[in-house]
Formats: sequence, C-alpha cells, structure tokens
Amino acid sequence: MSRRDHQFKTIAAVATPAGYGGIGVIRLSGSESIPLVRRLFVQGDESTLTPNHASLHQIVNPETGQLVDEAIVTFFQAPHSFTGEDVVEISGHGSPVVLAEMLRLLISLGASPAEPGEFSLRAFFNGRMDLAQAEAIKDLIHAQTTYQAQLAARQLRGELSRQLKPIKESLVNLIVHFESAVEFVEDDLDPLDATRFSGELDAMIERISRLAGSYRIGRVIRSGFKLALIGRPNVGKSSVFNSLLGRDRAIVTSIPGTTRDAVTEALSIRGIPVELVDTAGIRETVDLVEQLGVERTRSAVSEADLVVAVLDASVDSIEEDLLLIDQLPVHLYVLNKCDLETMVPEADLSALAEKAPVLKVSALTGDGIEELRNGIYQQITAGTSSIVESAIITSERHFAALEQTKESLRRAQEDLQAGLTEEVVLANLHEALRSLGVITGETLIADLINQIFATFCIGK
Repeated sequence: MSRRDHQFKTIAAVATPAGYGGIGVIRLSGSESIPLVRRLFVQGDESTLTPNHASLHQIVNPETGQLVDEAIVTFFQAPHSFTGEDVVEISGHGSPVVLAEMLRLLISLGASPAEPGEFSLRAFFNGRMDLAQAEAIKDLIHAQTTYQAQLAARQLRGELSRQLKPIKESLVNLIVHFESAVEFVEDDLDPLDATRFSGELDAMIERISRLAGSYRIGRVIRSGFKLALIGRPNVGKSSVFNSLLGRDRAIVTSIPGTTRDAVTEALSIRGIPVELVDTAGIRETVDLVEQLGVERTRSAVSEADLVVAVLDASVDSIEEDLLLIDQLPVHLYVLNKCDLETMVPEADLSALAEKAPVLKVSALTGDGIEELRNGIYQQITAGTSSIVESAIITSERHFAALEQTKESLRRAQEDLQAGLTEEVVLANLHEALRSLGVITGETLIADLINQIFATFCIGK
C-alpha cells in the first residue's frame, strides 16, 4: 500500500520514546479515531470527548473486560489538529508493556500501524505545514544544542518559507508578463523592457545567492565539525582539551608521551556541536606504541575540519615543533603555559602569526580559554557574511534546490540579454519556480516525499 493510499486509514502509534517513563502517549489520526478509542473505554463510560479538552478514562481490553490502564484522553478535532484530521492522544503510564497492549488492541479493532513520519506527512498533505516546516520537525527532535533547536523551531514556524515568498512572487509576476506576451501578442502590451527585467532577475539572483551562501555555516550548525589538537609531547594538549571541555577527561601528567591514542569528546561552541580530539604527541620515536599513536594523530588531522596546534610558551625554541607540524594544515596556533614566563622569541611568534592566528592561554589557570573558544568559532565561520538567523540554510536538499534556482535564473537572464524569444526565457523561469517549489513542496516528487518522511521516527 502506498503512503498516499495509507493516508485515508486511521493510523495509530506510540508517540513517546522507547523505554520506561512517567507518561507514554499513543496517538491516533483519522476519521475513526474517536470510535476506536471509545471501544477501549470501560463499559458504561458514555462521556463526550470535547475538542481541545483532556479527560480521565479507564482503558480496558474489550475482549476480556480487564483493566489495562487509567489514562488521560485528549481530542483534537479536524481541521484544527496537527495532521488536519481528527486526532486523539491517549496519555497513559509510561510502561512499554502497557503501551504495546493498548496499541495492539487499537490495531485489532481496525487501526493501521503508522509508518515513520506518517503523522507529519498527513499534516503536509492536508496543508497544515509545508515541506520545509515538516523537515524542521525532524531537526528539532534531533537537535543536540539549544542553538540547533532554536533554528529548527524558526523553520518550523515557517521562517524559510517567508524568506522565499517575495522571491516567488517576483518570479511569478515575471512569468505572468512573459506568458501574456506569448498568448496575447495581438494585444497592445508594453514592449519587452530587457533592462528592467534583467534588474529584477539580478535582485532575485542576489537574494537566492545570499540564502544559498548561508549553507556554509548552516551545514556546520546542523552537522557540527571535528577539531583536532596536535603538538609535540608535553606541550599541554590534554590540559587544553580538558579546559575546553570544562572537566578532566584526558589524563594529564608531566611525563612526555602520556597520550598514546586519540581521545574524543563532544562539546558545543556557541551552539555548534564539536567533536574534539586530543591526539598523541608528534615526535620521532622508536617506541612501537607511540609510533602507532603518531600515525593515528596524522589520520585524525586528515579527517579534521579544524586543526589547532598547541605550543609550549615556556621553552626558548619552537624550531623542532615547527619542523614536525609545518607540513600539517594548521588553522590556529595556541601558545600554552602562559602563566609561566614566555620564552619563545617574538620573531618566532611573528613568523607563526603570518601562517595562522596565535592565541595565548593557560590551561592551568583557564586564562585565554574563552578567547580560544571565540577563535575556534571565528575560524569555522570564516568567509561567511553576517548571519541572519531566520535565513540560515541547514539542509543540503534546500541548498541544492537554491543552486538550481539560481542557475535557471541566470540562464533566463542570459537569454533575455541575448534578445531571445519570450518562450525561451519562460522555459528557464518555469524551471526556477519548480526548483523553489521543491523546497516547500509545491513541486511534488513522490520519491522525494517518501524519502524525506521515511527518515522520521514512528509516531511523528
């Protein structure tokens, strides 16, 4: 059965995470939601389910009359519900056994098990949200940081759709003009004003480019990035690692080569997820285990999005450090142990600064750690313009659609400037409109729709 056919069935699913909890919720959507739920009420319970009100009911097995649970039942009447259909939520005790039994009974009475994302899919098909908003639900559920959740919540409210609306309106107005020029050529319409229309296309291309350009930071916000700390043994990499985490995770000793393998932890910098890697010290060694650690360090560097080299401020020469790390793609230098007297020559520091920014910290006292966090953030967001949070593109699918839109608009502009016919210009304008429609779902592509909602959790 296709998802579209399934839409006309009344569906049911557990809407809360697997495992034990204080409350567990079973959600139903469809025209038979109330009749099905009422069949689970204890005999003699004839109370009316009032829209947008919660009421307490005993849930029984209609086959045996045995009590299953005591639950709060809430009714949301169509079309004023999440899916746009009649929706009933049964909030019972959060026992997996109890929830499974209630769901089994509902299915035995005629409900269909909901497929992944089917509640959201129905909301989309019933016009309760567009496709971009539906995708934001998944992003909100899977958010790892408060900032990710905030951006997903903005998109769920329709911020991206609002950003696209004036672009679509301008594009439709252009299409209407050119369609009129083709269909009603005998009418005395205004002659084609190539300069004016080219200017309108310029404005659209610029707005699309600005949105698409935000994907560079949006991708990082959504997926995070990997940061590797490198350096010679005993420069304090593990201490810097612990300071960034705000807790002692890596073992710290005065013995060079303590870290023999990469240690990985997750943290957040300004709401962006970071996979932080403390690597083994880089040096020439005959110790087999340490050699393996150095090889893993080089592997971690090749996989990292950002490489931070830690140096010891208390030594009078960093020449050996530079020989070892000079061939690696370092984005930021950190001069650690600045609570001690800095012995590194200023000439060496100036030479370093020409390659990448140099920050001074003391992992022991915590001085400079916040500046290091800011420096990391600046490195990962380098090259991006000022961020307008309501207009950040975090989805690769949205980015690809915007790029396709921009390319179609550019081809239309080239055709216009070349003096080609309205029909040729129209073909690219229509293609641009279709590409924009892919983002919000006006352009329906069955395989794409199924692929998107199949990644949702069941019950949402």
